[in-house]
Amino acid sequence: MTPPSRPAALSRRAVIAAGLAAPLIRPARAKGSVRVVVVGGGWGGLSAARHVAKALREAEVTLVEPNRAFFSCPISVFYLVGQRRAESLTFPFDGLTSHGVRHVAERAEAIDRDRRVVVTASQRLGYDFLVLSPGIDYMEEEIPGFAEARGAVPVGFRAFEQTAVRRALEAHPGGDIVLSVPPVPYRCPIAPYERAALFARWMDRRGLSGKVILLDQNPSIPIGGPTIQAAFRDLYPTRLEHHAGVRIIRLDAASKRIETDRGTIPYGTSSLIPPMRAASIIRQAGLGERWANVTFPNFVSAADERIYVIGDAVGSTLPKSGHLAYETGVVVAEHIADRVAGRTGQDGDALPPAICFAFFSAEEAMGVKITSRWNDLTREIERRAEIDPARNRAAARAAFEWSEAIWAELVG
Repeated sequence: MTPPSRPAALSRRAVIAAGLAAPLIRPARAKGSVRVVVVGGGWGGLSAARHVAKALREAEVTLVEPNRAFFSCPISVFYLVGQRRAESLTFPFDGLTSHGVRHVAERAEAIDRDRRVVVTASQRLGYDFLVLSPGIDYMEEEIPGFAEARGAVPVGFRAFEQTAVRRALEAHPGGDIVLSVPPVPYRCPIAPYERAALFARWMDRRGLSGKVILLDQNPSIPIGGPTIQAAFRDLYPTRLEHHAGVRIIRLDAASKRIETDRGTIPYGTSSLIPPMRAASIIRQAGLGERWANVTFPNFVSAADERIYVIGDAVGSTLPKSGHLAYETGVVVAEHIADRVAGRTGQDGDALPPAICFAFFSAEEAMGVKITSRWNDLTREIERRAEIDPARNRAAARAAFEWSEAIWAELVG
């Protein structure tokens, strides 16, 4: 990593040196066959499946994911604004299956914890260890009027939903574009601000009238506030309005109006982000309510020692980021390999790091690196954040290098 003034500007060499483009787990030999089922084919699930297969050569590893390819939400903002093709963010699971991972292209409908079975539409998959990386659901009921009009106000914070947002932007009839930031915690804390900036640049390039209005339901920007505010002020002083501490009362898609506690806002195009919670299978399995309850630092479910939960479904103060989900998949794979081999050493206190980037234009971005540790005495997560103090070109280059390296490791 770079010095604190530029925490997240990784070079390709630094990425490889950090282990992101190389095998991360020493092979372990299981005594007999062990069945590991992974639910969810995003950053966390693919990482766990890939690294369990590497660590346990004789294990039967099954990935349960209805999509037949991986789509990267990080970097997808450039697809939204027409500067990148969807194919450049979409990767088939061929690389994963070539490493011996079986892909079941169905949705996990239920978990029978007593029998250790994952239920799909056509199969009952037995497991010795289960890794859940199911992602998030939208709490649509928190924005009255949203559920009835979801097709007219696409969100695009889950894989493959971005196409609807791009189509809505391409069909923009004029006027203001209204976006929102949900209350924390939510997936990728700096992504809504990145989207607002790139949408403002999209309007600039086309010489359109109107502006981007960002309704932030948090009292302040959760992380990187000074850098983000400076970028908004310097690059889009008349094009982008950020309103913090706003409460959205109702969406009226028919009249294209959003009622807030500060008045009613008309729009030409809108993409609101509802509050989030863990995917419903977490509640079905009795692993938590809004978020899954896990034990740290190994991410074992607090309700079931045979189940791990990783990624954005976890309830904690760790940021919900793709990079952290990837790194957690590595941690969990190591922990499973150790348990199968009978190794019961100290878990340690380090938690997976999170690296995030937010673009303000195609050329400039900010980088964030968050390192965390588990304090077993206080039973709390201690975090340390390194944030770029200003947008810069080095962070933009690092973001593209980081994404290419991660994608190669996940699905290459």
